[in-house]
Amino acid sequence: MILRLTIDAFAATPATASVLAQLPACPVLGKSRTLVFEGGIPAATRHYAETPTPQVVIVEDTDGDRLTQHLDALSEVCEPGTRVLVIGPVNDIELYRRLLAHGVSDYLVTPVTADRILEAIARMFTDPGTAPEGRVIACWGARGGAGSSSVAQNLAWSLGRHLKDTVVYIDLDLAFGTSTLAFNLDAKQTLADALAHPDRLDDVLIDRCMAEYDDYLHILAAPGDGRCPPAMPEEALERLIGPAARMARVVVLDLPHLGAEWTLQRLATADEALIIATPDFASLRDTKTLFETLANRPRAPRLILNKIDPSCKNLPTPKDFEEIVHITPALLIPLDTALFGDAAANAQMLGETQPGHKIPLMLTQLAATLTGKPPPAKTGGAWWPRLLAWARR
Repeated sequence: MILRLTIDAFAATPATASVLAQLPACPVLGKSRTLVFEGGIPAATRHYAETPTPQVVIVEDTDGDRLTQHLDALSEVCEPGTRVLVIGPVNDIELYRRLLAHGVSDYLVTPVTADRILEAIARMFTDPGTAPEGRVIACWGARGGAGSSSVAQNLAWSLGRHLKDTVVYIDLDLAFGTSTLAFNLDAKQTLADALAHPDRLDDVLIDRCMAEYDDYLHILAAPGDGRCPPAMPEEALERLIGPAARMARVVVLDLPHLGAEWTLQRLATADEALIIATPDFASLRDTKTLFETLANRPRAPRLILNKIDPSCKNLPTPKDFEEIVHITPALLIPLDTALFGDAAANAQMLGETQPGHKIPLMLTQLAATLTGKPPPAKTGGAWWPRLLAWARR
């Protein structure tokens, strides 16, 4: 089993710090991000007062009498769903039971070894039903040519940079997907290889078929060879998306413009459904039909209007979409052939081509909205107002 987790460890003694430092080299955590700090539980409490918690927090405490008091303070700054592994000096079954009742995932008595810590972490995620699952975002174009793949690809890149965590992008358009071109990939294995043996789909096979674009974005590319596959088995998709969601903070599904049962099922069951449309009458009609089809979703889909050209006066406006579809667009992307053309020519994402351009900044804001994590506060600013203020003094 390969675990793809974010792990922070706070040691209180040099001996435990030395053991924790061995974790990043362990094959089981080869795809995980593991950081080791000093200071024990008090340091962890101070750290998470300003920083989001990872999936797993390992803390050591040397004061058995005040352990629960320290954990109370830590629990106030930990996000829901965070697994906490405590290392302490007291070997007492009653303490162990109290800690489990306190919400602690496991407790190890010092001295510890790397193998014991790995076993404890593995126990937390042995049952797939208990493993933390990332959010699944499905992107679908209301009509062909709406630019849904470009939006999905750039959104996945923006999500990874915004979260500073793993994001998996899955190109489900096996016949005509553009992921290998957009990310300039020489994929030895693709999504088609993973789906060729659905009975063997597991985290190891999926990981083998993934390509890493950067530190955060991992891609299951489509072959894009023009071969139309048979109907996509729902069971195979479940076996694919489930492990992918346990590997990453967010999974972005790039769905083909295909009115099939499996594409509609993905839109209906994803945590977020993004419908990408262009401001034309055919797209308006199809968007209205699709929103009516997905009316029973727990959360209404979000509408993104792409390729908005203010010079076209006779086409539907965002207000027309709002009045007819009864939803306010979540994002309005202006037509910018130069930006998208440069990004495509260089096989880059928009934020790599022009980091300060308003469109990649808009996608970063959408990433913040979808994840609930606000963008970092701007610091500094223009230098000349500060210079004028200094001159006036």
